[in-house]
Amino acid sequence: MAGGWLRRTYDREVLGRLLDAGMRGVDPVRAALLAPVRGRVAELGFGSGANLPHYPAGVTELVAVEPSEGLAALARARLAESPLRHQVVVGSASRPLPLDTGSFDAVVVTFVLCSARHVPALLAEARRLLAPGAPLYVAEHVRAAQPALAMTQRVIQPAWRAVLGGCDPARDSRAALEDAGFDTREVRGAALALPFPVGTGIVGVARVR
Repeated sequence: MAGGWLRRTYDREVLGRLLDAGMRGVDPVRAALLAPVRGRVAELGFGSGANLPHYPAGVTELVAVEPSEGLAALARARLAESPLRHQVVVGSASRPLPLDTGSFDAVVVTFVLCSARHVPALLAEARRLLAPGAPLYVAEHVRAAQPALAMTQRVIQPAWRAVLGGCDPARDSRAALEDAGFDTREVRGAALALPFPVGTGIVGVARVR
């Protein structure tokens, strides 16, 4: 009971602020990625709501899925001030969500795969939610190609994950997308304005093969 309260408080009061401060540098990436999003959208791992200012008017409904109760509380407060029609689902996308199969025109996953405990299950749920032919919009920091930088990412893994909500600085998210049956030809490598050593990233649109 006390542990759950502490986790919610940490996520709401500490983790949310750390994410907001540390990830401001990728706001231009979010804006460019989300500019073409239209229709009914599910964002898996809504976090503190960093994507919210970048959703265009063409979004008819936003379903914000967030497993952390502390971050979901932040999300509700921010969504309450948004003109977007929305709902918040508190739950992990690594398990079946109370949302209809094929009912979304887009799914958004940004800086989430790094911290997901069960990435294959999360991506399978993303596939289930997408309407036929609908895109998955993705932006993630990933394992560096340079051996020395990749080694640094591995060395700091335990401390990084403990402080930043389970975030793995060395995860190969492009491979995870491809293993889950997504075509990543529209996903490009990118240099991200994030704290060292997580500036190596991928950004773009993945589609179900």
